[in-house]
Amino acid sequence: MIRTSDLGREVALRGGPRVVKVPNIRDARRDMYRQQIISAAEFEFARAGFDKTKVTDIARTADVSLATVYKNFAGKDEIWDALNRQRMDEFIAAGRHALEDADTPLNRLFSAMRALVAYFTEHPNYLRLHINEGLNWATAGVDWGRGNQRAAWQTGLDIMVALAEDVIASGETPSMRPSVLAGLAVSALQVWLTDWANSGCDRPADEVARELVEYMKRSLTNRSVAERSS
Repeated sequence: MIRTSDLGREVALRGGPRVVKVPNIRDARRDMYRQQIISAAEFEFARAGFDKTKVTDIARTADVSLATVYKNFAGKDEIWDALNRQRMDEFIAAGRHALEDADTPLNRLFSAMRALVAYFTEHPNYLRLHINEGLNWATAGVDWGRGNQRAAWQTGLDIMVALAEDVIASGETPSMRPSVLAGLAVSALQVWLTDWANSGCDRPADEVARELVEYMKRSLTNRSVAERSS
């Protein structure tokens, strides 16, 4: 016997999984509208900045009515927070995946940097809105940013500091504060990504990452360690 309920509720199947979730078309439509609005807002924030972007601009770019925007979000601040929460979850997941095959603390740091290059080059509007803030990513301070942007950036910095602690403990780099090593990595990342964006995104992400990591190797390691990390 198969017993089904309304869409979006539970489905019981004899001999199979005890419960199967069936998508609710209303929820799917809501998610589609929210994602469309978030993507449009990301474009507008990158183009004009948060302060100059109006909800009407977001609605126009998303090709939805103003009422639809307000049906899904309370306003611009909530859209901003949803965007940064989504991007934070994505780049943390990308970074964790990149660390799985790294065999030394230094290679884990380099793998994280490669993953961040790949992530930001795949999301150029998110990169552009951070570039347009005009601040040093590594030293902007805890009061930098707004809403979930601040939390997302601090989470990323905390991860880099934790990676740097392991690198320094391993002896693969000269002794320094983990926050300094993390700051050097993040600052270099900003320089290479900003150059890429301001040059019209003119080369592949792996080329940017390779050049960045080679610079870090030359700057931070002695010759024998650099060769082992190749």
